[in-house]
Amino acid sequence: MLDIVRANKKGILSWLIVLGIVVVFAINFGPGSLSKGGAGCGGAPAYAARVNGKSISAADFERQYENLLRFYQQQAGEGFTRELAAQLGLGRQAMGVLVDRELALQEARRRGVVVTDREVSEAVHQMPAFQENGQFRYETYLEAVRANYGSPGNFEAAVRDDLLYQKILGALVETVKVPATEVRAQWAASADRAALKFVRFPISAAQAEVKVSDADAKAFADREGARVEAFYKENADRYDQKAKVHVRHVLARVAPGASADEEAAARKKIDEAAARVKKGEDFAKVAAALSDDPNTKDRGGDLGFVSEGLADAAFAKAALALKAGQVSEPVRTPAGWHLIRAEEVVPARQVTLEAARLDIARELVARDRAQALAREKAQAALDAARKGKALDEQFPPAGKGKQVTLGGTVLAAEQTGPFGAGSPVVPRIGAAPELAQAALTAKAGEVLPKVFDTPSGPVVAVVELRESPDPARFEAERAGIEARLQGMKAEQVRRAWLEDLRGKAKIEENVALLGATEPAAPQP
Repeated sequence: MLDIVRANKKGILSWLIVLGIVVVFAINFGPGSLSKGGAGCGGAPAYAARVNGKSISAADFERQYENLLRFYQQQAGEGFTRELAAQLGLGRQAMGVLVDRELALQEARRRGVVVTDREVSEAVHQMPAFQENGQFRYETYLEAVRANYGSPGNFEAAVRDDLLYQKILGALVETVKVPATEVRAQWAASADRAALKFVRFPISAAQAEVKVSDADAKAFADREGARVEAFYKENADRYDQKAKVHVRHVLARVAPGASADEEAAARKKIDEAAARVKKGEDFAKVAAALSDDPNTKDRGGDLGFVSEGLADAAFAKAALALKAGQVSEPVRTPAGWHLIRAEEVVPARQVTLEAARLDIARELVARDRAQALAREKAQAALDAARKGKALDEQFPPAGKGKQVTLGGTVLAAEQTGPFGAGSPVVPRIGAAPELAQAALTAKAGEVLPKVFDTPSGPVVAVVELRESPDPARFEAERAGIEARLQGMKAEQVRRAWLEDLRGKAKIEENVALLGATEPAAPQP
């Protein structure tokens, strides 16, 4: 199942962009944090990529990753876990979106596309985050942007980029025309709708019930050596790990363009923190009392693990030079002055194929067995449905009968809501073109004839609704269909345009940062 999804993930992402669901870049406040530890240092993030020498920050990467993760979870349900996201390379998808955006911005500037100060001002004044009772509040604006972007100038530069990106893409859309015959054909397809009742059998849940012995893993490794080696090569970042250190820090923030007095005040604050720690005061308590980093202050300055490439270079160098329990001298980064304490140090290690061989085999056996178990459960449910036992009866919701579980996860019948023939994405299930096609060729009340693979696990489904096109409704719906088709064609033009820009660009991606979104290598 994962192989099917991997093969189609580029197409899936294109559909998300076409449908306007994935936001390439949104002005918001505060970076997200990846599940394996934040990449920033209280406002001094490492780079995620460099495009023709221009850096994309790790904070922007984290925001985009979280946006994509939330969207997939909304479409596929809670079965779409962070582990599944890692296996499907969601981090690489997020990176691709950000690199494409930077390429578009650079091309817009080369062509002389301009965003005026008035356009920036109007956009800022219309943002709900800065309004009270429908009126723009300058004090609210200043407080928010200084806390999250350092200064109004930094924030307004981000807004200007966002507007510039919209302008250059808007210019592409203006070149796209849609023939009337194509609009009519698309309307007929979208008006041909279905809705399903379904039960999903998550692979991640099935894995909790799977046991793999050492003998099983060895037999698989001996029998499937080529598959083990292919997995090792496809997941190289997991097996070539840089040194990392779990740290806490105190930040005395220095805003961009700060005066000499402000700089001196921040240094004095960090010196005071260092003096308190040297006298034996608990570092976490000092961080909670003094740090200017709102993301870690309440956790006693806990930043999680950092490594080279996952933090500002000066911060990472100082952190990696410490032994567990040691505290650094004051460190200056673009965010301000830091005091750093090492909680745990994990040395660099490169795991060879031979050393990883049995662990990889174990993982592959577990995955294969989980897929087989999930399909077995799904097939049993399908057989029962064909004999007349409704999905609601087999898998009742909470409070309406005895619940069925798989690996501790409750299995319950769900509803997709209506969807049309024009998209391979089925609501609450995700990209499942074969399932969508089967639903649209069936009748209401019909049990679909097979178990279908989906991004998070096998699905059994029954058609709840079938609607055929009504010619009387065409004129009322024509404008919306035309706009959607124009967007789809614009996306095709956009992709071709960006591929051309990529071919001419120098692009460097932060492999260490991407590695933080991939499954961790097993310990030997």
